[in-house]
Amino acid sequence: MPSRSFSDITQSQWIKACTKLGLIVETKHGKGSHVLIKHPNTEHKYTIQNNLHKFINMKIFKKMLEWGFDEEQIWDALK
Repeated sequence: MPSRSFSDITQSQWIKACTKLGLIVETKHGKGSHVLIKHPNTEHKYTIQNNLHKFINMKIFKKMLEWGFDEEQIWDALK
């Protein structure tokens, strides 16, 4: 079983995970390399930047938990 580390998650992995979780991913909206993630039911929004580090990944993970996803769902989507 691979280890679960917040330090190695990239923006592209988050994009794939959010798509697997059924979230709306907007990559062409606005300028730069940031990606907008929307919850389809609640319309909550969150921006994921390009250069990520451990603490930002933890913050994104916590946001997904707030949106009602289980830890296992999130980790499975990040595989």
